[in-house]
Amino acid sequence: MNAVVTNESNTPALVATGLRKVFAGPRGPLEVLSGVDLVVPRGMLLAIVGASGVGKSTLLNILGALDHATSGTLEIAGQRVESMGERERCQLRAARLGFVFQFHHLLPEFTAEENVMMPMLLAGRDQARARERAREVLGQVGLRERELHHPSELSGGEAQRVAVARALACDPELVLADEPSGNLDGASAAGLHETLSSVSRERHQTVVLVTHNDRLAGLADRVMRLESGRLIPA
Repeated sequence: MNAVVTNESNTPALVATGLRKVFAGPRGPLEVLSGVDLVVPRGMLLAIVGASGVGKSTLLNILGALDHATSGTLEIAGQRVESMGERERCQLRAARLGFVFQFHHLLPEFTAEENVMMPMLLAGRDQARARERAREVLGQVGLRERELHHPSELSGGEAQRVAVARALACDPELVLADEPSGNLDGASAAGLHETLSSVSRERHQTVVLVTHNDRLAGLADRVMRLESGRLIPA
């Protein structure tokens, strides 16, 4: 387990209060989230578990400002999200958040190094500094020797570790991972789990991940279960 590290102001990385999400369905409104409350201190690795279809990915998309809650409030690093316009939300995601999804979504025509550089270049960072930083984070996830390889030349586990490096490239305050090992075989999944745990511990990185994998959840500082639209201790 990692030690939870907070900054001097002790502002949590994320605070959610009363989050509800209701979808329109053929038989009427469908409430997926019915009042989620969550506080994530800086430096914590939090795992959210639950049965398939209970709304884990929906919750993660809301926590990452990719989707809107029907009601409730959300603060990321002290910034209120629900009142932001789409441009402000995009800026928030680019500046403060990193994402890792079940599929790595690497750009096939670029090398591992170039894929990791991409978010930094989009943020306006100098190319030489972006390349230096990309090599640094690829080294941190154990891919220093694979930085010039294209995605087609990487294993599934290696490609997903490149995706982790890309998520970390801009030094986000919060990393959100949605079933990051769900598309990997057992050995590759185990390697990715160790990478995420190590990165969180060594970098004091705040990570919120959704998983059905008990082994990955067992590496977290805290495990919460999404059940009946609410988060409860697992």
